[in-house]
Amino acid sequence: MWPLALCKPGEKVVVKDIAGGMGVRKRLESMGLYPGEEITVLSAQKGPVIVRVKGCRVGIGRGMAHKIMVAANGQKGEEAVNG
Repeated sequence: MWPLALCKPGEKVVVKDIAGGMGVRKRLESMGLYPGEEITVLSAQKGPVIVRVKGCRVGIGRGMAHKIMVAANGQKGEEAVNG
């Protein structure tokens, strides 16, 4: 697993965990980001990370994007890191 903020444009990833308090979790849930949800990274350069979630474009600040742990689509947990 790795933070969403480190993904590259075009990557399809699955949300595995959200490292944050209830406020962060509720904010992300209101944008459609839940553990298990597949997202596509559209832009991850300077500024906010822009992703596609359920057909909608969503902008996420860098700080919050570092709290969203993801893995490559089809991989589970540590398998994404260890190959």
